[in-house]
Amino acid sequence: MRLATMTPIQLVYDILFCGMWILVMNFTYPYRYSRRVTYLLELAWLVFNIVGTRSLPFMSGIRTTLGYLLFFVLCILVFDAPWPKVLFNSAMILLLVITNELIGAALYYPPEAMAGTPELLSPKGQLLFWGPNLATGAVLFFLYGLLINRVKVDLSSRDWLLFAIFPVSQYLLMFGWLDTIRTAADESRVVFFSIAVAAAIVADVGLFLAIRHIAQRAQLKAENAQLARQVEAQEKHYADLTAQYESIRRMRHDIANHLDTMQALLESSRGGEAAAYLSELKTNAYDTTLGICENPIIDAFLHNKIESAKSNGVEIHARVSLHAGLPVSNVDLVRSFGNLLDNALEACSGIAGACVDLRCAQLNGCLVIRCENPVSGTSAEKSRRIPELDRGVGSRVLKDLAEKYNGSLKQERQEGIFLAELILNMN
Repeated sequence: MRLATMTPIQLVYDILFCGMWILVMNFTYPYRYSRRVTYLLELAWLVFNIVGTRSLPFMSGIRTTLGYLLFFVLCILVFDAPWPKVLFNSAMILLLVITNELIGAALYYPPEAMAGTPELLSPKGQLLFWGPNLATGAVLFFLYGLLINRVKVDLSSRDWLLFAIFPVSQYLLMFGWLDTIRTAADESRVVFFSIAVAAAIVADVGLFLAIRHIAQRAQLKAENAQLARQVEAQEKHYADLTAQYESIRRMRHDIANHLDTMQALLESSRGGEAAAYLSELKTNAYDTTLGICENPIIDAFLHNKIESAKSNGVEIHARVSLHAGLPVSNVDLVRSFGNLLDNALEACSGIAGACVDLRCAQLNGCLVIRCENPVSGTSAEKSRRIPELDRGVGSRVLKDLAEKYNGSLKQERQEGIFLAELILNMN
């Protein structure tokens, strides 16, 4: 089909359909250039794919492949991601296009479309051909976009299944309508069908956005609570430091008197009393949970966590080597330590004499945080905070942090011990 034979309906369809290719990639990868440059390059490909390829011989090999090849080149050029990954997803889009055509050929393609001459259809026939084609393509691209961005939308398998029932039922019903409308002479039914297709797509997207909003709101609430605990921990930390500072000032004022007393006891051969006096001075020790690491914010946070756990009968043994000024934000460090310890303390609830072992060290350019805690023999299923939304927001936050810093998260349970290891790449 040449450009001169294209109908306005097909032109609109081509623009929308090819635009969906671009939207999937735009929502998946960061731009290599500015948005303006990226959009201009994408627009140039869109115009050439719709207009330029129509000047080539119909059904020729170069016309069939040129637009797709240029799309691969465009994606590798404008997106800042490893080229094998971009190439794979570009190829998947081509596969979706083919799948959409196979679905159409099996369900609703008229003879004119099968012969490669859809422009011979009446306006009603074109709407009944291009409309379902666009609808099935939109569903395929939408679902694939969710799949490749699944980390950003971490729903359970059950949630995905419930979500899928809605669009599947919609489009099964639409294809039933399609057979009825094909035999009807009333043009208003064609308009109704077109509106129904558009409304179904909007409803599918709206339903998904609502589900995602609920999940993100739960995660945001957990993160805000974590930050609030950070501020509270800092205030307590500074209060403890101030108290120790005042204690040290008093001791400096009294140090001369202490030395004079010790000297007098020793000179009078009262060594036993001198030793007892020295022991009494040593009992005025400072809080050993302060100064765990050099980062004052994390030191404050861990101090508060350790004291809170101790008051609940759980010991935390912390060995943390964490320097100030690391290329990991303090907010992300608090989220890391906070979620690891919260999960561990929750698992220790009800276990007598429970002890949590927390370690943090820098190794080969990575920050490695390990947390071990005992778990009971039977693990009851956690109740859900929000209906139809799985718990485990803490684990999702840790997974997001691992992805953000190109690291990893390992969680395993062996012989009554649960181990969580979070690795953050600082390079």
